[in-house]
Amino acid sequence: MSTPTLYLECLILAATAYPAGFSYSLFAARRGTAGAVSTPFLFYLASPFVAVSLAVLATRTESLALRGTTLPLVALAALLAPVALAVEYLIHAIATYKPGGKLLRGVSMQRFWQGGLSLVDCVLLGVVVVGEEFFFREVWLGTLYHPSGLTAALALLLSSVVYGFNHLAYGPTSVASKTASGLIYGCLYLLGGKSLWLPVVTHGLQNIILFKLTRERHG
Repeated sequence: MSTPTLYLECLILAATAYPAGFSYSLFAARRGTAGAVSTPFLFYLASPFVAVSLAVLATRTESLALRGTTLPLVALAALLAPVALAVEYLIHAIATYKPGGKLLRGVSMQRFWQGGLSLVDCVLLGVVVVGEEFFFREVWLGTLYHPSGLTAALALLLSSVVYGFNHLAYGPTSVASKTASGLIYGCLYLLGGKSLWLPVVTHGLQNIILFKLTRERHG
């Protein structure tokens, strides 16, 4: 790897390291602290993914090549959505049990996300899902595994940890749970020959299931 290429890859990794924190800070600076999910907040949340993704695609044209996949792998990705959610739930349950001696009952979301979502909000959330998978699987995992020469296991672990820290605003337990689900998404990405469709399917379905369970619980 030449020095200019290494420099470019480092810049790309830095630009995609903490999009959620940048979005929230930008929103807070212009509109104040967000008390609940809203269309403007989701717009700010999605914007860095769109802007940086376009810049990355302009400098790494190979990322424009959407790799196909197979129906059995898509089915596997769909089946792993509730598994990823269960893993996150288990981590939060263990973290809750330690101090209080009580296990979590049911699945819920942070109060911030419990408001109603419009069709536009759902589209913006979809953009965030695709953006996160592009950032942390295509860019981070793809860069660490191929250009840098790291082993698949180490690249998978590091990219998943970075993905976990992207959720630091929700607390250290969320960092741990998102790192775990990031490992699942990353395994699918590698298993599918670096096809982004597979982690997008799992991630998107996981969010749909979580929102559905939360709506049922909170009426």
